[in-house]
Amino acid sequence: MPRVRSDAPASPHLPSGPRCHCGTAIQHTPGKRPRVYCSEACKKRAQRALAKIEREAADGAASQKGTRLGKGLTEFSKSPGPAETQNGHAGVDASGEPERVSLSEETRTDKAAAAAVRRWQGRKVLNRTSGIDACRGCGRNVLDPDTGVIVGRSSRGYAVTIGLVRCGRIWFCPECSAAIRRGRTEELKTGALRWLAAGGTLAAVVLTARHNRTTELARLAGALWGEPKRDASGAPVLDRSGKPRRTPGAYQRMLTDPAFYGRPEAVSTWTRKDGTVKSSVREAEDGIRHRIGYAGMVRASEVTRSQANGYHPHMNLLVFLGGELDGTPAKGTVTGYFEPGDDVLEEWEDWLRGLWSRTLRKMDPAFEPSTECFERDCKCRGKGHGVMVQIIRSADDVALIEYLTKVQDGKEAPALSVQDDLAAATGAAMETVRAENKTGRARKSMTPFQILYRLWDLEVQGTDPRRADGYGTPEQLRAWWAEYEEAFAGRRAIEWTRGLRRHVQLDGDDSEERDLDYVFEGAANEPLTGGIVMTATAHGTVVGADAELDVQNAVVAECYDSAADIVGGLGGRRDHVRVLTAEEVAEVQENLAARVLARREERERQARIAQFEADQAATERKRRHFAGLLVQLLAARQPDRETDPSSHYLAAGRY
Repeated sequence: MPRVRSDAPASPHLPSGPRCHCGTAIQHTPGKRPRVYCSEACKKRAQRALAKIEREAADGAASQKGTRLGKGLTEFSKSPGPAETQNGHAGVDASGEPERVSLSEETRTDKAAAAAVRRWQGRKVLNRTSGIDACRGCGRNVLDPDTGVIVGRSSRGYAVTIGLVRCGRIWFCPECSAAIRRGRTEELKTGALRWLAAGGTLAAVVLTARHNRTTELARLAGALWGEPKRDASGAPVLDRSGKPRRTPGAYQRMLTDPAFYGRPEAVSTWTRKDGTVKSSVREAEDGIRHRIGYAGMVRASEVTRSQANGYHPHMNLLVFLGGELDGTPAKGTVTGYFEPGDDVLEEWEDWLRGLWSRTLRKMDPAFEPSTECFERDCKCRGKGHGVMVQIIRSADDVALIEYLTKVQDGKEAPALSVQDDLAAATGAAMETVRAENKTGRARKSMTPFQILYRLWDLEVQGTDPRRADGYGTPEQLRAWWAEYEEAFAGRRAIEWTRGLRRHVQLDGDDSEERDLDYVFEGAANEPLTGGIVMTATAHGTVVGADAELDVQNAVVAECYDSAADIVGGLGGRRDHVRVLTAEEVAEVQENLAARVLARREERERQARIAQFEADQAATERKRRHFAGLLVQLLAARQPDRETDPSSHYLAAGRY
């Protein structure tokens, strides 16, 4: 018999059979999908409970993990004041009881629920559309058929699914991307706020390229981020270690330009015709990075598509400035902090704008962005639309930091304090508004995830194309998605430069394994109060009927037996669904957490081994280099083999 909520009417003569979570009996119609709720009102209440994960992940997750930053209590947070409570954060009244949450909070919960459902819809389309095996199986394939699939109810009132394969593709999967970007955002906010608290300065930079609707996305992405180097036959060119070589893009050239990076001390040695060996020393030269205190940057890439101008990839950079370094940013140590002057920051911005434009022009003149603008009152201040720089000197600008890694699923617009800063960058794409800011049925610009959402509306929901969000026919949408997958498969969406995490006392890396950790961490750490386990066969029945949300809603409502009714109504076997106790669910979670931890430790061990081998190889190369120089010097002296002892070492191959 289904569990009845404690607030349901108590009666010793309740009839048997499935019940709604409010206690009302539900009558099923034979041959049709079983009902879970007695009315639409009960269904909406359950959906709001399911949506708490979105709100509490944003507002309360950080307060449970002291090492992660967000809107909860952290090492940089202030105690919430009355204004925060009035704006929707629940407080307590004089008696210590929780205050009633405002209507605005309920609206936010509804929006979060709609966003969660939308991401599920996008992933369902991805399963059927993607050309990537991992994406086709995400959320469908079962990790361990012997264990099955567990759907649990969290202590905060939402559903958690354990035991499914996840793709971890931040570019392509709406659900995995939400979890990864949420984790990466917290990591970035932690590092950025630590840097500001120590006395450093940040710069938010947006880099874009000119494009139009005929631009090939793969070529433009290669110009921005680089691409594998290929020979005349199209085969990848390998380096000495057997790894594919890459042609650097504008982003990589920006980091290695001598004007920015400077020149280290260099010793040149050569042999003259008369056999004498000469050498010269070029002293080290400081670059712009020394004057601005550059310690590293985080790159968060993004893609939108407008009806007028096609795909528009661009980069959001968070640059860490004002650090006094002993050594290079990758291997050195930060010894102090200073505030870069306006003159050196302007020098850096002018250099960046010129280099970015020149580099893209060499790759393709069609990609060259403007370096000046004559539009009246333009946000770029006459500097052109290819580069926008915003200096951050205070943690008050944390909204701008958070925006850089925001999930691209068409959520609500960024904070008003951010919108003005973003406006100057929009001209580069020849678009009027960012995709996150656009609402309404006549949307002329989409994020890639909104392509999936429109396909769901047109092909599954049967929505009138004129009323569905976005633009394009199903055939066009599938072609655009295939072009997008081809251009961005294997690329990193968020990347830290080497050494930067160490400068802000953070561990971790940019690997896909770490992305998967973010995907699985929520399920592994969230306390569950109960749930169900389905066999792989029963789960396949549910997936085939697109009934995953129905099962989750039944679990959230604690109507666990109704999940079996759903499977049975879809033609599956009811006995393939079993109700789990809180203790059984906890054991499953413990095993999952152990596997995630073991995988992380193994990855870190392999990284340490690789680093040790790389250091050993570098030491060996230096040894051989100096040995060669010594051989040249000895050969130039033309020693007498009978009298000079060093000649015997040469003959013995000691050098």
